[in-house]
Amino acid sequence: MSGRQPPELAEFVRLFNAGRYFESHEVLEEVWNLNRSNRFYKALIQMAGALHHWEEASYFWAESLFRGAADLLEPYRPRHAGLEVDGLIQLLRTCADIARAKRRDRDGEYKLPPLVLTLER
Repeated sequence: MSGRQPPELAEFVRLFNAGRYFESHEVLEEVWNLNRSNRFYKALIQMAGALHHWEEASYFWAESLFRGAADLLEPYRPRHAGLEVDGLIQLLRTCADIARAKRRDRDGEYKLPPLVLTLER
């Protein structure tokens, strides 16, 4: 993915940054269904899904999807398709750890760090 950004990726980032995680997931899933070997898109879909599960208080699935997304992004380090992948992987692992803690201590106060994506051209 070099050169011009695919429109679905730009739309994903726009919706994701607006906190519309389910909708952002849907945008990439349509394209990913045409090429399921695209592990980069699969990682972003899982990341959006993890945040959706976090909002729904489904902490087991949030943790699982955060970790899965981080693992899927490993081959794309340090940057891919205009995204800084190294920092994103770190952030996803932190979110997975927080989701695990929240799952074990539902009454505890846990907050995810801000997840904001920036597409550089």
